[in-house]
Amino acid sequence: MKNKLKAILKYPAILLFFAFILLYSVADSMVNDRRESELENRKLAQKPAMTVKNLLAAKETEKFSYLYEQYINDQFLGRDGWISLKSRAESVLLKTENNGVLYGKDGTMYQKFFVLDTAAGGGTQLETNIENVRQFIARHPGLVKVMIVPSADMVVTDKLPLAAPFVDEAPWMAQMAQVFAGDAVFLDPTQTLRGHADEYLFYRTDHHWTTLGAYYAYLQYAGAAGRDAASAAGLVPTQVGDFLGTLYSKTKLYNAQADLLSYYPQLDGQMTIVQLLDKADRDAVQQAYEAGQMSEEAYAQVADRVVDLYETDKLSTRDKYAMFLYGNNGFSRIEGEGKGKVLVIKDSYANCFVPFLTADYAQIDVVDLRSLKGTTVDALIAENSYDDVLVLYNFQSFSSDTNLVLLNRGSGN
Repeated sequence: MKNKLKAILKYPAILLFFAFILLYSVADSMVNDRRESELENRKLAQKPAMTVKNLLAAKETEKFSYLYEQYINDQFLGRDGWISLKSRAESVLLKTENNGVLYGKDGTMYQKFFVLDTAAGGGTQLETNIENVRQFIARHPGLVKVMIVPSADMVVTDKLPLAAPFVDEAPWMAQMAQVFAGDAVFLDPTQTLRGHADEYLFYRTDHHWTTLGAYYAYLQYAGAAGRDAASAAGLVPTQVGDFLGTLYSKTKLYNAQADLLSYYPQLDGQMTIVQLLDKADRDAVQQAYEAGQMSEEAYAQVADRVVDLYETDKLSTRDKYAMFLYGNNGFSRIEGEGKGKVLVIKDSYANCFVPFLTADYAQIDVVDLRSLKGTTVDALIAENSYDDVLVLYNFQSFSSDTNLVLLNRGSGN
């Protein structure tokens, strides 16, 4: 026994390594799982349930193994610190990519976008989504305008990493213009934004465009919709510093240059976030609450919320961009100061764009298909007699979003 102990002590590094693994595993098992990561600005994988089916069925076992691997990757102890250490190590090694983010010049970060997502039925998800939109606009000819915002790598080209093979979005933009022609107006703001490429149009550390970039695109939309954009001219924005966005959260680059976030307090309006759109559900909840069968807390979770356009409390958190429109809600209705009604079907790029519409429309309805429940887009159009419908997405999210099929839910297509 003594000889074995002496043999082990000859290799203290190995002993320390196994001791570290043991202590780390024990500590990791004692820490509660986190629901989300503020640093990475996303929800974290949770521990999947183990069942007999998971153990016996080959496909279920494979699925369980994948989910458990995601859980381990997301929940290991000190994840944020390890991400930071990885960033510093890769900087020393002069690596120009980390966790799907490419480092450009002058502190500019780019989301890696080299290939298009594949659709479940074959082909690309982009082709599927173009067809989803084509079917939608065919049912509403002359009503819809489609704006697909180019990625930062298509506009801020002077700061790109050398020879990075980004997807060329231009041919796809041309194809959409051709496919949608006749039934809808297609708006490609690439040239509009390139005309101001020396200005602050995209964040360095976040995947969104800035409010200034959204403003130039809004001018293009207003011209196409016959709206008076002059009411938004000359406004002075409020600026907030120390914004480190989603690209920073993925890399935690130790020397990242924080961004400035701008918004216009003058462009405000009462916004109602509608939790339940189905009338039967709304009536049932109201009756249960009035009968004392539902607590205040439970009622607050499903009742309409009346708020301003800007959740300024978010400005003191890492995810400052979430201040616009209180994030991505399924359905919101905004009271504007103009005339007519518009429906905006969008991803998060529209969140800093929508406030400009308050000067042009009396009612702005905002739909995020990822969270829309209790109704369909066609039903909203039939019920509200909109003057305009705007589909607004960033190219990258448009090319990967699997929810655009919901544009045609209930249509029979």
